[in-house]
Amino acid sequence: MARGESQADAGQAPLEIPRSTKHLLIDLPIGSKEGPYDVGLLTDTGDQLLRARGIAHVHDHITGLRVDVDLSSVRPGAYSLGVRQAGLEWARYPIRVF
Repeated sequence: MARGESQADAGQAPLEIPRSTKHLLIDLPIGSKEGPYDVGLLTDTGDQLLRARGIAHVHDHITGLRVDVDLSSVRPGAYSLGVRQAGLEWARYPIRVF
C-alpha cells in the first residue's frame, strides 16, 4: 500500500510475498513515530499466525521498520499484514503469500 493511503483505499491488488522471505523492510505511513512495532500475519478472522517485533527508525524523513520473519510454515493464500505500535490497533494491509 502506498505511504499515506488509508485502509479505505484497499481496492488495490495485495502485495505478494514469497514463503522464502526472511526479512521485511516496511516504509511506515507519513507521520509514524520511531520506536517498537509489532508486525503480524493475520487471517480474515483476526487470528495471528506470525508475530515479529522491530524498531522503527527515521532516515531521510521516512520512518522505516525492519523485521525478521519466517514464512516457510505459512500456507499459501490471502492474509493481512498487521502493523502496530504497542497498545494500539492493527493497521492491516492485504498480502498474498505464495
